[in-house]
Amino acid sequence: MFRKAPEGKLKRYWFCLLGKELYCYRKQNEDKHKGMHSLIGVYVLEEEEEKLENGVTLFPFKLIFPNNKARTYYLLNAQERNQWVKVIKEAIGFRDIEEFYEIGEDIGKGKFGQVKKAIHKKSNNLVAIKVIKKKEMKPKELEL
Repeated sequence: MFRKAPEGKLKRYWFCLLGKELYCYRKQNEDKHKGMHSLIGVYVLEEEEEKLENGVTLFPFKLIFPNNKARTYYLLNAQERNQWVKVIKEAIGFRDIEEFYEIGEDIGKGKFGQVKKAIHKKSNNLVAIKVIKKKEMKPKELEL
């Protein structure tokens, strides 16, 4: 995985996810970690791929921390990026709403999103769900 240095150059790091902690190493088989990030309260955001001048395509994802700081990580293929996003989401307890509800038609629109009719899959209860587009939100809004 890569990170961008302040001057914009990519630096390669190795990461290890243990529980809800992401450990960073400078070298692949290093014993001592360079840093650690707690993933408690973190939001994961897949970013659009980036094409570099040399023709290399990067596949980034961003971790947004509770203090509104964000870090972007880059991988060389979409499959590897998607796998990292998946395991991080599992570690932080992220759940997809469609696991629990059958989402139906629009029934209204509010300031922050659309309201949709839905049916709870287990109880078969009819409910209204507000769908908010997090990709368009700022880190402070995500925290709220």
